[in-house]
Amino acid sequence: MKDIGIEKKSLSSIAFKKIIELIESDVLKVGEKLDAEQKLANKLNISRPILREALQKLEIEGYIMRKHGVGTFVISKTPMLSTGLERLDSMTDLVKVQNYSVGTIGTTEISKCTDDSIRELLGLDKTDNLMFFERIRTADKKPFALDYIYIPEKYVCEDFHSTYADASILNYFSTVQGTPIFSSQCNIFAENASASIADKLAILENEALQVLEQTFYTNMNEPVFYGKSLIVNNIMKFHLVRRR
Repeated sequence: MKDIGIEKKSLSSIAFKKIIELIESDVLKVGEKLDAEQKLANKLNISRPILREALQKLEIEGYIMRKHGVGTFVISKTPMLSTGLERLDSMTDLVKVQNYSVGTIGTTEISKCTDDSIRELLGLDKTDNLMFFERIRTADKKPFALDYIYIPEKYVCEDFHSTYADASILNYFSTVQGTPIFSSQCNIFAENASASIADKLAILENEALQVLEQTFYTNMNEPVFYGKSLIVNNIMKFHLVRRR
């Protein structure tokens, strides 16, 4: 029985890699519907249960999407970025550690913001200006997140927009401001993309996005800045380890 299990696992891994090769070489194109399971299993010369194992892994890694009663579709040529939320890392570092080339496009000019709810989160008084800008983060030149960044004016240096706005904000606070970020209070939820957001992220209108809202704190538990990231579902996913 053990030998059969090892062989089965090996065949599943081979099928998984073969389908990835077909996707990466455009034999199976993004948006294309796969053959029915039995037909595809016959083409790959494997059993249907082994194919299902391979398809399950492909779906978890973000290459395909299975729609009940409709079929299985190719949705990406690259695997999802996957990260845990236990550790506070910048989005830049998360992308780089998985061997993607990280970039930033569409960075807007930094301007004053009067959002009272965010001012309250950051503990600003009436004399403190709150600054705002947005940007689009890319992985291998493909948009994966739209960032909204809110920073008190006292933390914005003269060349912030030209030198630092396109890079890691966590690193900026640590290296330039001398104020390392120690923790964040994080909310995660789903939101449908508006027409303007869909256009910026090169996705369909009303497509579901993962939303990551965070207020960042120093080691003295002082709020420093606030960020909201709208993240494309088929590029990045988050996981948590929960223990009892």
